[in-house]
Amino acid sequence: MAQELTANTQLNFMSGGGEMGARIRAYDWKTTPLGEPEGWPQPLKTSLRLLLSTGHPMLLWWGKELIQFYNDPYSLTLGSERHPSSLGQRGRECWEEIWTQIGPQITQVMSGNGHTWNENQLLLITRNGKREEMYWTYSYGPVDDPSADHGVGGLLVVATETTEHVLAEQRMKAAEARWRSLFDQAPSFMCVLQGPEHYFEYANRNYLEMLNQQDILGRKVIDVIPEVASQGFIALLDQVYESGKSHHGVAVPLSFSQKDPIYVDFIYQPISAPNGKVSGVLVEGFNVTERVMANKSLQEEDRRKDEFLAMLAHELRNPLAPIRNVSEMLTQSVQQDSKLQNIGNILARQVTHMTHLMDDLLDISRISQNRITLQHEPVSLYSVVNVALESLHSAIAAKNHHIDLIDIELRPYVSGDMTRLVQCVTNVINNAVKYTPTGGKISIQIASTSDQAEIIVSDNGCGIDPAMQNEVFELFTQANQTLDRSQGGLGIGLNIVQRLVHMHGGDVIVHSEGLGCGSRFSIRLPKIASPKLAKQGPDKHQNTLKRILVVDDNTDSADTMAELLTFQGHDVRTAYTARHALKAVDDFDPEIVLLDIGLPDMNGYEVAEKIIHKNKQRLLVALTGYGQAEDVRKAKAVGFNFHFTKPVNIADLSKVFSTPVTNSVEKE
Repeated sequence: MAQELTANTQLNFMSGGGEMGARIRAYDWKTTPLGEPEGWPQPLKTSLRLLLSTGHPMLLWWGKELIQFYNDPYSLTLGSERHPSSLGQRGRECWEEIWTQIGPQITQVMSGNGHTWNENQLLLITRNGKREEMYWTYSYGPVDDPSADHGVGGLLVVATETTEHVLAEQRMKAAEARWRSLFDQAPSFMCVLQGPEHYFEYANRNYLEMLNQQDILGRKVIDVIPEVASQGFIALLDQVYESGKSHHGVAVPLSFSQKDPIYVDFIYQPISAPNGKVSGVLVEGFNVTERVMANKSLQEEDRRKDEFLAMLAHELRNPLAPIRNVSEMLTQSVQQDSKLQNIGNILARQVTHMTHLMDDLLDISRISQNRITLQHEPVSLYSVVNVALESLHSAIAAKNHHIDLIDIELRPYVSGDMTRLVQCVTNVINNAVKYTPTGGKISIQIASTSDQAEIIVSDNGCGIDPAMQNEVFELFTQANQTLDRSQGGLGIGLNIVQRLVHMHGGDVIVHSEGLGCGSRFSIRLPKIASPKLAKQGPDKHQNTLKRILVVDDNTDSADTMAELLTFQGHDVRTAYTARHALKAVDDFDPEIVLLDIGLPDMNGYEVAEKIIHKNKQRLLVALTGYGQAEDVRKAKAVGFNFHFTKPVNIADLSKVFSTPVTNSVEKE
């Protein structure tokens, strides 16, 4: 009994250790160079006790033969090829496939030359039937034994398999490399800024080329490109970093020292850390200087084109004005002479036609550039049709067309610009007039549903080839090119109609059964509720005879207008220069001033200001060849009450003569 207790006590260093502790205790050690455990040296016993009592993977080699011991955590790394067979096995036999790597390290330790350390060491080891790339972090530490050669009895291996960690790190690095490659190859310029002071962490090739610098990583933006601070970019970076909200910039000018300014589209995108806080800013953008300069060039070309068209219209309207005035005078003064009246009517129609052509040219340019602003108000389609028919009375009469009005008394309302809607309907009716033979029939109908109002213009004219019906709204297209060109226009009228109707939220629809079968055009607009109209009392401003000053450097235009107004009974004076006009204001004291804008010695805006400064209410009417929206706005700003574009219809002009003087201008 005493002997058994003693034996058990002697083997206490093998106690515990789980599976491997049991295997070590059961192993027949006398078959190895180590012999019976009772005779093992104390350093071996101590090391073995340490191995079995730790949860860290450990391997123990002992003696010249490097007999192996290992614990449970280490056994999990061995695979079926080495566990449990490697217990008690010689080290070289067990690890022959990697001996060239580990053998020299073992020799170093066993020779008394200290320990070794290996971090994430690649070892190609067969495990569970597969040769695997395994990574280990391990140390070989000597176990001192004075009785052994070099004082080293064995070697204790403390090891951790890091395969998963290393492979994950490799994948991450590969992903980062791919990201950096894509980042660098991106067509945009990109950089990553870190921290509230915006340190450069990364910048791609395009960004470096834009700066014409290479050594920027780890430096602050303000230190690398200090000039951008005054341009607001640092403040924007601060804003994005602090708010966590991105910022987009479009065609923003950017200037660097010693370089011409460029234009960039860019985004500042906040970068969030795992804790959700902003850690940096991603900068991405494109150099759009070529695009911006091309757009500026196009804009400049458009501006020049607009200026040319405006000047062309002005120069053409000036001679048209006296022609219209003469036609009006002929019509009114020779009522007993039908031939002369007919001449006057012809002149009036041709002037109107030329005026429409010029207006169409200017409108298509303005619409294409989104430079037309609609003045929305409740508009009665009944009023639109009536005004359109009135303006086309002469053209309709000249071709002896029969106009059939269907439900014309209906008065649905739409929200729109009265002037532009009249323009649309006039163009559509005029299109029917042009392409319907003399004596033809044109029907005009107003229709209404719960949410839509409609004007339908039908004719029994030449019709439209089905193949052409999708093209009639295209620029410079005419439905029937076989007709005399005098019957057509520029091929832009219907395009203007479509664009203006679309701006009103409506649509234009065309239908024809084919050539010779007539056409039907439908203008459809969103319907609104009829406004409550105030009861109209008698006109308190009945037209009365006025003192009128006509100011125009085109003497024919001034003289014919003066004669026409004089014929109506007005007291009229003329002036051909700004200086004479201002003197006439003092001497004649006119109630109404018809003032041209393009005067030789002073423009009409300046003359108007001087007249207004005389502190007496007068009706100021701009009568000019300049008819663009900017011209009307400028007239309003100066103080004109009305703006008429030459050539003016005398009836339209006379309607405003009794208007109370206000500070706003209206376009007629």
